[in-house]
Amino acid sequence: MTTRVTAEVSSSSLQPPLPPRVPIRQTSNGAYPQPDLPKNKLPGNSEFILAAIDIGTNSVHMVIVRVDATLPSFNIIGKEKETVRLGEFCEDTGNLTEEAIARCLVALKRCLKIAANFKADDIVAVATSAVREAGNGQAFIERVKTETGLPINLISGTEEARRIYLGVISGMELKGKPHAIIDIGGGSTEIVLGSGGTPDFVSSSKVGAVRLTARFVTTDPLNKKEFEYLRA
Repeated sequence: MTTRVTAEVSSSSLQPPLPPRVPIRQTSNGAYPQPDLPKNKLPGNSEFILAAIDIGTNSVHMVIVRVDATLPSFNIIGKEKETVRLGEFCEDTGNLTEEAIARCLVALKRCLKIAANFKADDIVAVATSAVREAGNGQAFIERVKTETGLPINLISGTEEARRIYLGVISGMELKGKPHAIIDIGGGSTEIVLGSGGTPDFVSSSKVGAVRLTARFVTTDPLNKKEFEYLRA
């Protein structure tokens, strides 16, 4: 059993600059093209709504926030999470399976509709371990863009760790004390050491809940024999 520890707050600093805006208004063909936003909606000019989507090995997770760019700070106003198990690779090819891709597309389309209902001005989407390692990862990114209009930013393991660190320190008072942050995901585990606003050490390893379950676990619920083997 793997436990993921996260911190959620109602407001925090906005650390990295925002990527380019993403279309969110659906048209008759199912895509989400949208013209450039008016200048009073651009980040840095006024309050705006941002939707952030994390495409992980096990789940698609979206958080929607209202950002006050003058502080800067944000309030969480919506969430959505769906288990898609994108990291179910084909054993013969090492590719994402068609079934997993289909599940992920359904989840992403739902996220886009929810973001549109919240009148999100911007959508940022990132993909991590499963898409990084899949032989058809780039094809998956292109397919998502074609079918939904959503561009995906594929980030490295070290960049994933850095962003995890920024998220944690923006939501917790660590008061400059040395700290270790561990994020156990479906396909990878990130470890970050730091003592201030920037990490001193980041590490990303191919050890995650979905990956290890597929390799070592054959029963559900876990039987005593396999439990003892894993614990040893």
